[in-house]
Amino acid sequence: MSAVPPPPAIASRPPASETGPGRRPGRFARWVGRPALAVALLGVAVAVSVVEGQPPPATRDSGVSVDADRPYPYPVGTLLVVADGRLVRFDTGSRRIRPVPLPAGVTALRAWSQDGHELVLGRLPTGRTAAFLLAAGRPPAALGPAEVAVPSADATAVWLVSRRVATRVPLAGGTRATVALPRASRLVAETPAGLIVSTGTVPDPVLPGRRETPTPTRPASTRPTPTPTLSMPAGATGSTPAPASTAGPVPASGGAASGLPLPPTPPPYTTASPVPSTGPNGVPLTTLVVARDSSVRFIAAAEALAAAGDVVLLRDEQRRLGVISPRPGVRKPRWLPKLKAVEAIGPGTLDARGETFAVLARTNDYGWLMAGPTSARTEGAINVVALVGGRPVSGAAPPAFTASGRVLTVRPDGRIVYYTPGERTGYTVGDTLPAASAVSQA
Repeated sequence: MSAVPPPPAIASRPPASETGPGRRPGRFARWVGRPALAVALLGVAVAVSVVEGQPPPATRDSGVSVDADRPYPYPVGTLLVVADGRLVRFDTGSRRIRPVPLPAGVTALRAWSQDGHELVLGRLPTGRTAAFLLAAGRPPAALGPAEVAVPSADATAVWLVSRRVATRVPLAGGTRATVALPRASRLVAETPAGLIVSTGTVPDPVLPGRRETPTPTRPASTRPTPTPTLSMPAGATGSTPAPASTAGPVPASGGAASGLPLPPTPPPYTTASPVPSTGPNGVPLTTLVVARDSSVRFIAAAEALAAAGDVVLLRDEQRRLGVISPRPGVRKPRWLPKLKAVEAIGPGTLDARGETFAVLARTNDYGWLMAGPTSARTEGAINVVALVGGRPVSGAAPPAFTASGRVLTVRPDGRIVYYTPGERTGYTVGDTLPAASAVSQA
């Protein structure tokens, strides 16, 4: 992707010495400086914030707040956008939108580019999920059933998880390899040290007054929807698509065509609901490394959100972010500053070098994007970008990094946010697109 020019600089206010000779403060200025007025204004601010549901000034955010509600005036390359279950390529230079053909009846959930290939994780009409390889001029190729799909560490293959078995599928052809995963675990990423998996999930408690997101429905149709056939090479495991019962309710036969509710967007991280760390069916909150021989090694009593290279991004039960190396011999995570009034609810991601993180967060029921260096020592090193447009969406897609280190994410209203970590301004792109649910760089 070509280098993106920086946004135009905003001229700073000139110093007082450049605005004219000094003057004695008048009667109005002396009245404004009284402490009583400051107290009165603070009381008004608290009252308004309580009425509007915003946190009062006493619990203001820490970190650096960033607004992201202006269109970005420069092209940022081509994006893969999932909107209303369809996949499109959006050229931000020409503003051209091109639909990407998918197998009949497949609903796109996530899409990404990898080593010159484009892949999509989609839901079949049966409610099960599978991964497909997209190639220009060729029909989509089914890679196999997948509850979870993550790129390999060397980007030449993709790991598909079905029924507690992770299968490494080379993108350019070759031998598949399988690894058995621990019970109630989910695959997060692959690193040179092994597969990073987590058990347990930090619960996201329901806040007072929060309403459930309505389940979308489709109009009735009499046209039958064919179900794609997933063919697996001889000797590959998991030849039958695994049920995605925890990814949402599976419609009855012909459910989508009969007007019944569709399955909701999959929860964070995967298309299978993470097992909670509390409650009657809870499991311990851990992050593990699984080797190619299926041996398991414990590294942290926390939830893994993402991994890249030699860095694993963690979240503990207090929603505090931290990082740890998956190499043997590393004993404790290094925890990052926890921002006041901002809760990391996830999902999250790391850039290719593991130097910058981006995690979805919230303040009450207002969405934020937390972004900063994994080496952050102070709260001021972490920025929080306002994701206006509604309450945080359950099952939101994780943010995505571009090749140049920018962050792409989707606001609750479906607008795409484009942000450079460390900057004081964020932007929106693709204002002509329909409401998106996931985005990545093509």
